[in-house]
Amino acid sequence: METTLASPFDHDDERRLEALGLSTELIHNGLRRGAERAANRTSYALKAAPGIDIYFDGMEDFAQLLAQTGWRLVEVEGQPRLLHPENIVAFTISSGINVGNSGLRVAPRTRRKGPATRNALAPKQSDPMLFEDENFVDDSELVARAVGAPLYFLLCERSSRGDGLHIELARPSGMTDGGSVNEWAERIGVPFLPLEGDLSVFDQPDDGPADEFDVPVEPR
Repeated sequence: METTLASPFDHDDERRLEALGLSTELIHNGLRRGAERAANRTSYALKAAPGIDIYFDGMEDFAQLLAQTGWRLVEVEGQPRLLHPENIVAFTISSGINVGNSGLRVAPRTRRKGPATRNALAPKQSDPMLFEDENFVDDSELVARAVGAPLYFLLCERSSRGDGLHIELARPSGMTDGGSVNEWAERIGVPFLPLEGDLSVFDQPDDGPADEFDVPVEPR
């Protein structure tokens, strides 16, 4: 008898995105500019350049696209997050492997993450610090809302042919001792985003330095 394992994704993924104030179209629009720039980097680009394109352009474009519906860009312990106006979700962009894999035995894994992610998995013991920056809201109440909202990662991984991105929205629930997120409370599938170029930024995680998507911000 053949046994079929259930998938973490289902035909209601779009409905699940909409319940969080998101959609496939919006996610593709938010990622496209940075991903296309990264995909068309030359071999002379610094190794971190494509990751910077994806992360900074993506966070900027999402902030612009979502601002009209009341979302805010908030920083928690150096980690920028986009906060839903009703605090039902906050998310940030991250690279990963096994993204979009439908098998329950193969879960996504990120590169090493910092304290902001680890603290989001544990009971909050103290108020986070908000660093001053003209692109972020200097409001302790807003930060407290972001800390209390469920944190999700918008996970991205290049296709094997380098012609697009596998994407999913996933809520982290556990990390390895080395700081890689490898357990997820919820995974929401997002359709493939086709691109052209070399998406080598999304190589497999290793045990090296923290990935480019946990960008620290120093206080002035």
